[in-house]
Amino acid sequence: MTLAGRSVLVTGGNSGIGLATALRFAREGADVAIFSRRADRNAAARAEVEALGVRCLTIAGSVTDEDDVRGAVDATVAAFGWLDYAFNCAGLSQSLTPLEALGLDEFTALMDINARGTFLSMKYEIPAMRARGGGAICNCASAAGLIPSAFQVAYAAAKFAVVGMTRGAALEAAKDRIRVNVVCPGATTGEMWLQFAADHPDRAALALAKHPLGRVGEKEEVAGAVLYLCRDATFTTGHAFPVDGGRTTG
Repeated sequence: MTLAGRSVLVTGGNSGIGLATALRFAREGADVAIFSRRADRNAAARAEVEALGVRCLTIAGSVTDEDDVRGAVDATVAAFGWLDYAFNCAGLSQSLTPLEALGLDEFTALMDINARGTFLSMKYEIPAMRARGGGAICNCASAAGLIPSAFQVAYAAAKFAVVGMTRGAALEAAKDRIRVNVVCPGATTGEMWLQFAADHPDRAALALAKHPLGRVGEKEEVAGAVLYLCRDATFTTGHAFPVDGGRTTG
């Protein structure tokens, strides 16, 4: 229980990679705050986390709403006394759409949730960690934030933005003993991948073939990387960490 007495805020934390990460931190003893727009899933996620013997706070709201984000950070600090770690995982995937056919509404939604949501989260997490005397933030981008794919231009734009914001925030926050890194998962078990594979089996097979390890990653493998970057990688900041089966190697 190496994180006993510590707290973590996970956006998008009641399903997929977010929930896997919340559970990984809980197994290490951290109290967990889950912030998600899918309030209907919060009770089940909280039960899973609390079953591991730690406290869990669930907060309903959107990472695109500044008041909601500020409130989520304030609620975490009020519940646990401070904020040590954050994993900004809330995200939205893109349908396979040629650039000229992509609607402005979908482009805006992808940028809002993936990029604006990460920006707002860090905007309020960093001051809370500064008050604590330091901390660590891990954002969630994608292998597509390092090597883009055709027909997902808006998604790549948003995830490239997350990588860029991570590096800029790392430079700003270093003086406050706050490290900021970003994980870049490849194809990973979870709702987004399963839906993509069901809707586009041929494209999913092509995507999988680009992963030299020859398989889809597990949510828990990404969660392990997040834990490493937050707890163990104490001399690492501004780093984009691929968890992609070799997808971005070459």
